[in-house]
Amino acid sequence: MRPSLVPLLFGASAAASRLYAASYAGTVTTLSLAQSQGKAELSTIAQSTDCGVNPSWLMLDEAHRVLYCLDEAVDATNGTLTSFAVNSNGSLARITQLETMAGPVQSHFYLAPGLPNRKFFAVAHYEGSAVTSYSIDPISGVFNRSQTFTYHLDGPGPVPDRQDASHCHGVVVDPTGQFVLVPDLGADLVRIFRVNPYTGLLEPQEPLVATPGSGPRHGVFWTPKGSAPGQTKDVIFYLTSELSNHLTGYRVTYPTNRTIAFSEFYTSNSYGGAPAPNGSKIAEIAISPENNRVVVSNRGDNTFGTGNDSMGVFSVADASGRFATNVTFGGLFPAYGSFPRQFEMATPSGMIAEALQDSHAVAITGWNGEAGKPGPLVAKKSLVGEVVAVIWDGSA
Repeated sequence: MRPSLVPLLFGASAAASRLYAASYAGTVTTLSLAQSQGKAELSTIAQSTDCGVNPSWLMLDEAHRVLYCLDEAVDATNGTLTSFAVNSNGSLARITQLETMAGPVQSHFYLAPGLPNRKFFAVAHYEGSAVTSYSIDPISGVFNRSQTFTYHLDGPGPVPDRQDASHCHGVVVDPTGQFVLVPDLGADLVRIFRVNPYTGLLEPQEPLVATPGSGPRHGVFWTPKGSAPGQTKDVIFYLTSELSNHLTGYRVTYPTNRTIAFSEFYTSNSYGGAPAPNGSKIAEIAISPENNRVVVSNRGDNTFGTGNDSMGVFSVADASGRFATNVTFGGLFPAYGSFPRQFEMATPSGMIAEALQDSHAVAITGWNGEAGKPGPLVAKKSLVGEVVAVIWDGSA
């Protein structure tokens, strides 16, 4: 990285940034990204083995300084969920740990207006073919399971080795906070739940049916720049589908205050229509800080050399931040490692933190908001085991 870029990324004070990374080796590592001798460096400041055998996903409640960790516990009968108090030095102190359904892989917070002193989160269970919900005391970080929804298929899907069962893979909350969506890779569905505003319980709705054999994985909602909370006009849902390597866009409407509807308007693979490399798999998806690009990660494509996969960029809004019906492919950019399973874009610093599963590393890249594309490698840190999730701590 060119040293001249460091002050631009860190600001005049070159303040440090903190991150948390989950590894299948059984660790959750607290990392510090700081400027040192004109270069950006990632260093380990704390580590915990209290999440479980295969930490798979992290959520941070910044306001209450509580970190929530999913333990996928690969090939085990059950996984675990754990909450940690985040100490000022970055160390983690376990608060609560609960055994749960097998294979928890992603979760998301949501709220219920009628219970302002509670928070909730939903969890997708890949191996458990299930969705669970939890109620949290946000101040203490203590949580309890509220619901379990288990799914069974009548038979294998079009990709039988991957669609032998329901495989719930992601959790995303709509902009109104009224609906929780769970892409199900095995069933080719996006399962939909309405949040009961008085209890926080999830109420199953009719699912969104995806293309057979596509394998829905993760999703993200887009609303116009400057939209007020609860925006219901010009809402868009973008879905990644792992088995088909596709990005699909849906217009979202709310026929009543209790229903949500989807109309597909765009679909293309994550290579802009070019043939996807053999063995490649689309993974994570995010909206850029400028709100005009969708960014996805591609695993196992080796586009930039052996062990160097790609990030794909799509333009989804015009210069004024309004919805663009003609989604355009902006190109592929280096991931600086192998199997970018998950990534998170920082706002407003404009950097991307990547969990490079097969490289056993965390990579930080710049983000060129003006050009709408990832920038050069800022820093990279090797960790023990497969790194499957990394998140920013915006208040550290």
